[in-house]
Amino acid sequence: MADYQLLAELLGLPHVQVADYQILNAERIEVRIESRLDAAVCPTCQRVSAQIHDTAEPQTLRDLTIWGRQCWLRYAPRRFACATCQRTFTERVAWREPGFAYTLRYAQQIYERTQHEDIAQVALRVCESIGGQFGRK
Repeated sequence: MADYQLLAELLGLPHVQVADYQILNAERIEVRIESRLDAAVCPTCQRVSAQIHDTAEPQTLRDLTIWGRQCWLRYAPRRFACATCQRTFTERVAWREPGFAYTLRYAQQIYERTQHEDIAQVALRVCESIGGQFGRK
């Protein structure tokens, strides 16, 4: 595996390593990331588990612009098995809320833009940038 330490530092996401990246075009970069945490806390019994059960399907998440390009993270959350309560659970990361297709800092950036720009224009630009990712014409 190549060493992408510089790119990981530029991303600045805690407990993440860059596994690979691809510049898709002049406007987009896709960065495949992996968690560096050895364990996770079970949400049911609050015990720490280091036993990885499996890995979920990769998800594509919008992040802040990097190198002048829209940055999309490819992230496959790991599922852990809890020895105490016998449940499996998906790891939680500090930089993302479950169920959302963007990082917390990207959401913060959008919020800050609405403080200085017309909210309709911000929404239009965000939808246009996401539209290309999801095949919108």
